[in-house]
Amino acid sequence: MEAKVHALPLFPLNAVLFPGQTLPLHIFEPRYRIMIRRCIENDEPFGIVLARDEEPDEPYDIGTSARVTDAKRLSDGRMNIVTLGEERFRLHDFRVSEHGYLIGDVTSFPFVEDAASADPLVNTVSRRLARYLKLLGEANGLSFRFDHFPTQPVDIAVFTAIALRLPLEQKQFLLSQERVTDLLAIESEVLREELKMISIVASAIRPPEDNHIFSRN
Repeated sequence: MEAKVHALPLFPLNAVLFPGQTLPLHIFEPRYRIMIRRCIENDEPFGIVLARDEEPDEPYDIGTSARVTDAKRLSDGRMNIVTLGEERFRLHDFRVSEHGYLIGDVTSFPFVEDAASADPLVNTVSRRLARYLKLLGEANGLSFRFDHFPTQPVDIAVFTAIALRLPLEQKQFLLSQERVTDLLAIESEVLREELKMISIVASAIRPPEDNHIFSRN
């Protein structure tokens, strides 16, 4: 069945949001104050899309709807809000509203699932992600402990996409994958490369194992 097209106010940002991810935002432009105020009053979501560097008002075509979960209005009209990502969408077209913000014509873009194919990838990604987070924590003087990772393919794929420290264009690439197995396969390789790089960096800065001050040469 063909997905139904519906209108969604858009917020192009220098950020990529995934379903289930929280994102705090400071709202200061008048057009977005109006947009967010309407979303809060009507309990409606808006869409967060990655803005293109060369054309900020020409966003990427895959984004995530977000709902305001907390809002603090400042005396001058600005707002500090917290949003929660809900579901992915595909942007087909957009127009400028009378108040200056974009309104997109979007359809829902859920992940295509294949549990049988995803199960081996879930195990690999979970194992590598645990190692990745542990090493990141050690590098920053922190201790991360994860007793339970998500076990469903979509959940672990999205959790990993959020956790990975990657440039925005790579985050957008992850968000744009249609099949969850493809996303998991990409994340598995990204984690493998990231772990290799972290190990190389750690080896390069590791202090000598003895207390000799001078070179042995």
